[in-house]
Amino acid sequence: MNNLRNDLFIKFAAVVFIIIALFEGALIFALTKSFNMHLKDRLVIIATEIANSKKNISNLIALQHKYKIYPLFVKVTTLSNPIKDLKKFEGFEVKTIKTSSGKEKVLIYNYVKNNKIISVKTIISGNSDKIEIVKTISLAISFFIYLIVLLVGYKFIDAIAKNIENTIKRLKFFNSNVSHELKTPLTIMKSEISLALKNGKCDETLLKSLLNELNYINDITEKLLFLTKKDFTKKDFKEIDLENIILDLFEKYSKRISINLNINDDEYVIYGDKTLLKMAISNLIENSIKYGAKHIDITLKKTKNKIKLIIKDDGIGIPKEKLPFIFDEFYRVDESRNKKVKGFGLGLAIVKSILNLHKAKINIESEINKGVKITIEFNLV
Repeated sequence: MNNLRNDLFIKFAAVVFIIIALFEGALIFALTKSFNMHLKDRLVIIATEIANSKKNISNLIALQHKYKIYPLFVKVTTLSNPIKDLKKFEGFEVKTIKTSSGKEKVLIYNYVKNNKIISVKTIISGNSDKIEIVKTISLAISFFIYLIVLLVGYKFIDAIAKNIENTIKRLKFFNSNVSHELKTPLTIMKSEISLALKNGKCDETLLKSLLNELNYINDITEKLLFLTKKDFTKKDFKEIDLENIILDLFEKYSKRISINLNINDDEYVIYGDKTLLKMAISNLIENSIKYGAKHIDITLKKTKNKIKLIIKDDGIGIPKEKLPFIFDEFYRVDESRNKKVKGFGLGLAIVKSILNLHKAKINIESEINKGVKITIEFNLV
């Protein structure tokens, strides 16, 4: 899992680096282009001012300070003889010259007026101090942003990796558990059938045992199919009476466990699928029975805009620290292989899926040896 976390982080860091590098490159390109245009504009202004001046330009230092061009070179060439197409000499050019510090690029602007060519020159690097400062600041900011994004990204990736790790852990447990759950009844059935064939008789007790094991296998496959389906729609939704569902389930389970009904004289009509809701509530009652409950209180009451279904039992309860995970697929509160209760953690996942489809909210309160209280809120029609 550490390898997965590291791989995800490296890929994330590479993608973020490329994005920031592209952004920084575009920013520097835009700044450089803007700087060059600004430098050219100032050379044009200087050349124009010199051309329009009636005095000889002798104080270049004043021009340098005025237009912030460092260094500045000006050359005025007066042509003794007129030249056709003199305008072809006008414009910008870049030349490379050798200086004491090495090669430098020189930007030259030639301006033509009144048979004169005014050449204004400057070394590009001598005017780029400010843009270099801006570039440095920009790079520093980009690096700082990169570190912040990496830090946040690492925490995010770490959370994702932990979720994946937990899912893989539950899947591994599920694969092991479902094999065990399916193998056990099949082994029992095989043994009993072999014994019946050997003895040449098949009594009612044997048939009931075989039927129970078959029903259990069928229950497992139905739950697996239900969860893998995941494409439930509301096309079969209609107005249903929640009280009728509770009464049907009371009749079904009252012989197996003591159930007390608290239902006010009111209408409990909601919009939904009767079969799915019966499955969800049935799963909750089955859980209570599985985990040692001797008595269940079922309350149905109506508020202004909600219908509340409360199921409270006196079973062994659930540790508080386990409550956030009980609706996860394949999750069991007791994951030890040495367990008395059959199942592999799909019942409550099915309940959650059904209730989500009905836009109903479920809340579970419990403590060890203090039973479980389940509250479900349905929207009124």
